[in-house]
Amino acid sequence: MGQIMESVMAFFARDDWDVRELGESDNVIQTGFRGDNGEWDCLAVALEQSKFFLFYSMCPYNCPPDHMAEMVEFIHRANYGLNLGNFELCMDDGEIRFKTSLRIEGEGISFGLCQHLVHHNVLVMDEYMPGIRGIVEHGFS
Repeated sequence: MGQIMESVMAFFARDDWDVRELGESDNVIQTGFRGDNGEWDCLAVALEQSKFFLFYSMCPYNCPPDHMAEMVEFIHRANYGLNLGNFELCMDDGEIRFKTSLRIEGEGISFGLCQHLVHHNVLVMDEYMPGIRGIVEHGFS
């Protein structure tokens, strides 16, 4: 396990998150979050060689093909106003996720910086979840 993942694991332990490693990879861990507007899985990824930490909230809804145009507009408008992070939409399978990332300088990532990145991520997903769900289920937010 590299320095970034060690720092990330220390953050999750101290901040009281349940995590589990995914498969044989030592650079990806999974956790979950329950907000006011839903519950979803999250992935923490440490790219040790390029010195990046990425955190994803994986939306529990996939956009159906017949609502893709509405979702593209919603995601575009949401991203335009964000200072940190971005929504991503897979045009092939409708997967929706929110990503925050950070290039790590020096030794690992501090607790406070990791906490800000992770907490911001899940709070943004929770804020936009009703709009995403509206489009997935009805074609409008």
